[in-house]
Amino acid sequence: MRKLYALFFLAVVGCSRSTPVLVKTELVNNGITLKITGPDSTILNDIARGDSTGLQALFPVYSMPADTDMKDFQDQQPGKYLLKNGGVFFTPDTPFKHQQTYFLRYYDYALSGNVWEFIKTNNHKGKPPHADYTFTP
Repeated sequence: MRKLYALFFLAVVGCSRSTPVLVKTELVNNGITLKITGPDSTILNDIARGDSTGLQALFPVYSMPADTDMKDFQDQQPGKYLLKNGGVFFTPDTPFKHQQTYFLRYYDYALSGNVWEFIKTNNHKGKPPHADYTFTP
């Protein structure tokens, strides 16, 4: 009987959904650099092991257009990504403009088991597969 309870407990725990990652953004260094925290630092270390292209794909930064319906068509803000003290630091090639709104787009791939599961569950009309975090220097 105990084995049945243990099996039931493992099934319930194993089938539970993972909690979403809470990403926090903060401007540091007098508004020159964007600090991104939230995802597990061991995962970030694995992503950034070779170069910063993995961080750039995970945390792209964009300038917010005047027509917010066009934000999906914006070019990525060029800059350098640095992983330090469990946070990702983004410094743009050209400084952030004062009173211009920017946004960080975060794709949380960890919510699904694999890429195909992510595409299948998150590719619905009206439900974006990402979260946008806005900030203004």
